[in-house]
Amino acid sequence: MSDDAIRFTARMKGAFNVARLLRRYPEKVGRTLESLVKQEARGLAVELARNTRPFGFSEKAKQQGEKAVAGDINKVFAVPSDAYEKTRASDPAAADRFWANIQNRRFARAGQALRSSNSPWKSLPVGRLDPKLHQQSRTGRHGNVKRKVPAQIVTSPKALDSYVAKIQKRVGFAKGSWLNAAKNIGGKVRGAAQWVTRHKQAPGSATVRTGDKPAVTLVNRLDYIDEVSTHKGITLALEVAAGRLRKALVTSMKVIADRTNSALRRRAG
Repeated sequence: MSDDAIRFTARMKGAFNVARLLRRYPEKVGRTLESLVKQEARGLAVELARNTRPFGFSEKAKQQGEKAVAGDINKVFAVPSDAYEKTRASDPAAADRFWANIQNRRFARAGQALRSSNSPWKSLPVGRLDPKLHQQSRTGRHGNVKRKVPAQIVTSPKALDSYVAKIQKRVGFAKGSWLNAAKNIGGKVRGAAQWVTRHKQAPGSATVRTGDKPAVTLVNRLDYIDEVSTHKGITLALEVAAGRLRKALVTSMKVIADRTNSALRRRAG
């Protein structure tokens, strides 16, 4: 997306009580403001990935994504048996000629038989699977396929199955761009599944600003990220990331308080 890349910036406002606390008592908290901002940004990236289609990191989410991929591809490509059944209802003789030529691998003649028939699919090309037809058919709101009629009858069902399997391996690629942004910050990134972290080439990055006002900007350059995310999902990611950070800080402060109280009791005793 170049200049149109989606960006989110994580920073701690000066008036925020945690930021103020860190500046006043860094030796007690044991954290710097910069490390906290990085933690917030990594957590935000993970939540943005979680709220990118297919939503979640579960095996069920992966399977839903793979099912959607297969469903879309099967709207674009039909196999000869589909064309035979579609043609037989309106022109049985032409359907038999088509099928005989398919069985004898005379694909050009099969195409001719279909074109000369009364089949509603008579205008469809018959041949080797053309991946471009799949990409051209992704016109739906979320980059999905809205076709009512296939774009091609492929001569090899095996080739169609292989193509489906190949595209299914891309499930999680959009999520991976957020996780790669998180990895670009440095430190450990937790909470994501392997089918998401496997996409090393997904275009996500981050810029880190150090100093008195540290900030981390997450950058997602995926050209279709707006098709696989929603405003509601992004808002939820921001809220969840902030909530987890507050919870982690409360826990840290409690540990520090408990240690201090224990030390005071030992001295008193």
